[in-house]
Amino acid sequence: MKAAPLTKRILNDEDALGLAIDAVLLRSNRFRRASRRVRKLQRKLRRLMTRDAWAAYLQLEEVVNERAFVEGNVLVDWAFKSGRRA
Repeated sequence: MKAAPLTKRILNDEDALGLAIDAVLLRSNRFRRASRRVRKLQRKLRRLMTRDAWAAYLQLEEVVNERAFVEGNVLVDWAFKSGRRA
């Protein structure tokens, strides 16, 4: 999927922004390599944990990922309002 140019419409539509971000990241070799490393370490950690500990870890991971998504959106919004494009 080709990444769409960042427009004000995309920036103001959370779903469209999420799709645009996904398109950019999925084209990135660095992102795909990092994702493989994360999955490998998650499998290793899962084998060391109880079911309850794993569930708690997944909840934490979900909140951390949500925060990172919000962080990215805030920074993209700031950059867009500053007139800069990556």
